[in-house]
Amino acid sequence: MEDIHKTEKVEGSEYPSTGLAYEFVKPSYDWMLNRFEAMNSKIQGLLTFATTITVAIPIFAKAVFDGIHFNSGLFYGAIISYVLSTIIGTLGMSLGKINLVHPMKLYNRWLGDSPWKFQKDSIYFAGQDFEDNNKVIERKNIVRDIMIVLLLSEIICTVIWMVTAN
Repeated sequence: MEDIHKTEKVEGSEYPSTGLAYEFVKPSYDWMLNRFEAMNSKIQGLLTFATTITVAIPIFAKAVFDGIHFNSGLFYGAIISYVLSTIIGTLGMSLGKINLVHPMKLYNRWLGDSPWKFQKDSIYFAGQDFEDNNKVIERKNIVRDIMIVLLLSEIICTVIWMVTAN
């Protein structure tokens, strides 16, 4: 009779580094959450900076240039750039969400698993969440880049407006 232990695969033998890889599961969620919050902070910072410039420039222009008129296509272009930047930034801050491990899912589906299977599945699902979270952050990155272009457009329009108004 054949020894059943010789033909039976030892659990985890096909992935011997599961325990080592499992150590990266929690930090991977922390990294993504930090990147998500950092990107929201950058967008918030751009919104604040754009608002400050938009409020300060007309006041500065009127104080320095007595005869400057606000009825100008360049001035309106600057305001439109600001409004678009603000809309895009506000929408960008609410864009997407971070996928995290839900304790109830662990309770309902994974508590009966062996420790090795639990670690293996945790690595797999953390990888899926990492990919999804990274896509959300990249979309926020695009929003930030668009806001920068619109802010530069606003500044250029404003500078040209002030130079040509005199």
